[in-house]
Amino acid sequence: MPLPRIAGFLKNRDVSKIQEMLRQQKEEVIRKQRELQVIERKISNRLLQLGDALSSRFDSIEMIRTEPRRIAWIRKSLSISTYLDLETSIHQLVGDQKDAVVFLGKVGVGIAKEHLEEKEYSSYDMVFLILDPEDSYEGNTDRLPEETCVSVRFCGSHREAPEYYRKLEEYMAAHGLAVSGFSREITMIDYGFTEDTSQFVTEIQIPVEADAASDCW
Repeated sequence: MPLPRIAGFLKNRDVSKIQEMLRQQKEEVIRKQRELQVIERKISNRLLQLGDALSSRFDSIEMIRTEPRRIAWIRKSLSISTYLDLETSIHQLVGDQKDAVVFLGKVGVGIAKEHLEEKEYSSYDMVFLILDPEDSYEGNTDRLPEETCVSVRFCGSHREAPEYYRKLEEYMAAHGLAVSGFSREITMIDYGFTEDTSQFVTEIQIPVEADAASDCW
């Protein structure tokens, strides 16, 4: 309880006043408990993500089913040579938020569907932030549905990504799959966690559907 409130009560003691002060203090404690529970869930989410990243199978293309996700995003054309190239976009996404948004391991870049189909992998068309269920975000958000994606993880960052887009492209062609949306490329472990580049983990997911023109289906 703030000292000025205590001093005010001692100068003018009253049972009803102390009851009201205690009620208010109880409400404040409950509010702080809720805030701590949200923080605990966010920490748990990051620990799960790190554990998942550290147990990655590299260079293995898989078909996965993703859960629905809520994202905040901005359409922006950019090339990435260092992690600093993303700084401006990250500030645009989280800089004006009233509540702190944890973005380690949650910021991604994407290549638009039409550019994936044209096999253009040298630059990106958007930057997005995957929001935790607990995140309070002021601004436009979109909800990605549950999707089937081709996915690959590799040791490296965005600079090494074009090689893996080509591998995913070959896999899709061999299995009669067509791109159905923008790519989701996230560095699960990067400079936000470590300066040791040998520990970097990046994942690319591309949503897919059966290719109507393919004989593989």
